[in-house]
Order: sequence, then C-alpha cells, then structure tokens
Amino acid sequence: MTRTLMHGMFGTIALCCAGWAAYDWTQLQDAGQINQAVAAVTAVTAVTAVSAASVANGKPGEDPAAADAPQVRLARATALSKAGAYDAAGRLYAGLIHDDRLDDLGRTALFDLANMYLREGAGEGAASTVKSLNMIGEAKAGYRRLLRAAPDDWDARYNLERALWLAPETDGAPVEPNVKSQHNVTVRDPQSKDLP
Repeated sequence: MTRTLMHGMFGTIALCCAGWAAYDWTQLQDAGQINQAVAAVTAVTAVTAVSAASVANGKPGEDPAAADAPQVRLARATALSKAGAYDAAGRLYAGLIHDDRLDDLGRTALFDLANMYLREGAGEGAASTVKSLNMIGEAKAGYRRLLRAAPDDWDARYNLERALWLAPETDGAPVEPNVKSQHNVTVRDPQSKDLP
C-alpha cells in the first residue's frame, strides 16, 4: 500500500473518532442539564413545603429543553405525589405513559402512579370507602398493565398482591363449602391389582 492511502485511511478513522467523541460530548452535556433540573426539583421539595403549581411549572431560569425532559417530568410527578398533590402528579405520570409501548421510563411512571393510587386508597385519610375502593382498583389495573409489559417485575407482583389483599375481587356472594363431600373418604378395593 502506498503512503498516501495509509494517511487517508488514518485521517478517515481519526475523523470518525472525533465525530463520535463530539456526539458523546453533547449527550454528556444534555445528561448534565437533565440531572441539574432533577436535582433542582428534588431540592425545592426537600427544603420547603412547596405549592403544587411551582413544582409543576418548573423553576424560573431553568433551561426549557431540560425542564421538559421526561426524566424531569417524572421527578416533578414524584415530588407532587409526595407533597400530596395527587391530581397534578397523576396528570404528569399519565403524560409519561404511552399506550402503544412502555419503555423503562414509562414502566417507572406506571409503577409510581399505581403506587400513588394504592397509597391514596389505603391511606387513613380516605374520604369514603367507595373512593378508597376506586383508588385501589386503579392501582390493580396499573399493576396488571405493568405486568403485561414486564412479567418479571416482582415489585409490581408484590404490590398487586397487596392491593388484592386490601380489596379482594369476588364474583358475587361467598360460596359455602360442602363439608359433607370433604369428609367422605373412599378406600380402594383391596382386590384391585392396579397401582394408585
């Protein structure tokens, strides 16, 4: 091979590596901005008892692209849920859950939304039994949807079982067991030669 061809190949490889490094650099910068926005949402809710509107709208001076990132919206929804603003948190969670597919962020949002419904339904401050049962029903539906998307999610299985324990599903009136049939004992014929 000639020297020119070798230098050309080396230059091409160097340009490809430089392009890859530039792409990684921009991804790193975007991730840093998103992490700062998530940290700001978390810090605001940790330090003060903040109103639902200020958490939902973001911080003044925040980068709008980073403030609208799905990870930041998930952090805002979690902060609103912890602050007790369930309606606003539910809307943010629902915006992160896509009907056609559930990615990692969508599964996390669905799990957190179902947990919020379960906490609201099982809480001591439940307004009425009907509302409580509706919230637990919403939680069960969320856990079932999550388990259809990710059948190996043991946290969702455990929480679904807990929700079913709080509000069991029955098809109607309880069925009385037939005690007589349970106590009937049959013995094999001693002359039988077949194995059990």
